Parts: sequence; C-alpha cells; structure tokens
Amino acid sequence: MTPSPQQNPFAVITGASKGIGAEYARALAGRGYDLLLVARDEARLAQLARELETTADVRAHVCVADLAQPDAAQRLFAESRRHRHVPDLLINNAGFGLCGEFVSQPLPRLREMVQLNVQTVAESVRLFVPGMVERGSGAIINVASIAGMMPIPYVAEYAATKAFVLSLSESLAREVRAAGVCVQACCPGQTDTDFHASAGASASGSVGLQTTAQVVRESLAALETKRPVVTIGWQGTLTALAMRWMPRGVLINLAGRQARQMGRQQR
Repeated sequence: MTPSPQQNPFAVITGASKGIGAEYARALAGRGYDLLLVARDEARLAQLARELETTADVRAHVCVADLAQPDAAQRLFAESRRHRHVPDLLINNAGFGLCGEFVSQPLPRLREMVQLNVQTVAESVRLFVPGMVERGSGAIINVASIAGMMPIPYVAEYAATKAFVLSLSESLAREVRAAGVCVQACCPGQTDTDFHASAGASASGSVGLQTTAQVVRESLAALETKRPVVTIGWQGTLTALAMRWMPRGVLINLAGRQARQMGRQQR
C-alpha cells in the first residue's frame, strides 16, 4: 500500500466506535494512518477521534451512519471520497448476530443482519476495489468469523452471512492480487467484546477469549504477507483441524450444542 506523496495513508473503518473496530483504529493511527471512523454512535466516535488525534499525528474523521440501510454502501463511498479519492485500506468490520432458533427470530432483524453483514459488505467492496486496482495498490479487510467456516445451528443466519464474507473475500483475493490489491478475511473466534451480549448469548467463560488487540495484531501482520484468510489464535487452529478430521455431522452437532448453551446462559 503506497500513499500519495506527503500524505499519510488513509483507512476507512466501519463499526469503529468500539471493540475490534476501535482497536483497528488505534493500531492504524499508531502507524500513521489518517482515518474515517464509521458507526452509529456519534458520541463514542467523537471521543475516539479526539483520542487518536491527541496521541498520534493523524486526522480522524467521523461518519455517523447506519450501515444496515439499503443505500449505506453508496453513502459510505461518497463520504470516503470527500477525504481521499481512493483509500489505502478499507476495513469492513460492522456486523451483528442473533442467537436462538432461526424460526423464532424477528424478521426485521434478520433482514437487517443480511443487509449489514452481506449486502453492505459486498457493495462496499464493489465500489472501493476499482480505484485500488486502477492505482495498483490497496487492501481490504473483511471481518468474518470462524463461525463462517461451518453451519452452526442456533446462530444459523449469522454463520451463513460470515460464510458469504469468507467466500467472497477469498475469491476476490485471487482476482485482484495481480493488480497489487490485497483482500483478507479476518476470522476471529470468541473475542472479548460485547458481541455476545448484543446477540442474546453469553461467551462460554473467560478462558480462551481472544482480546481485540490480539485479533488486530494478527490481522495486520497477515496483511503484510497477503494471506487471504486469517484465523486468530488456538480457536482458529482447532476449528481448521476439526473440519479436516471430524465428520461434518458430528462437528455441526457440537457447534450447535455450544451455541444453544450460550443462548441459555444469557437468558
């Protein structure tokens, strides 16, 4: 990724107000990136932007947006172009999940999940990639999940949306690598954020939870080597081994049992 002369590199981060998104922002500010921070929580975004501009010699712009709306990708692209014609890095981090039986989930929330986790990600990639290809440099990180590596009962739609993100990212990485553009699917396991509470689930204990710093550190390190799929820590390694050696039906049953138990613990 090569920024324009006398300019800091520029990154766009969605879901930037907290969790993994905020950690990406802090890490990239430390590397000298100017940032466009995108989320719905204006107060948190403004606080983070002040923090980054105080601690690093960068500009941190704020965009308050609901990326679960149908025109979100187009508005995100237009806002990004107000600050830089083509960003050096786009991080599609915004997303959410729901835990419980699929047939009991509210239909409006299911629509929002597909719009945010799938449609907005796909449209954003489609809008941002051509400029990177034309310039001959740039990178996209799509935050997926190890949940996208298999079907998981009781988080059925969330796992399916992350499977889409994983497949799209890996396919696109092959298409654009000759043009100098890197695409990564970052696949964390259970991470110490408020994701589980928002999904109506409980993280299965504190042992083994990844930190947001670990996720971001390994993701950015892998970006330097242009790895298209990055699993974080022992959870990713264990999932990959299980998928290789365990019967698929057994693996799905085990994953579903754990997801169901997490939902019961939260209630």
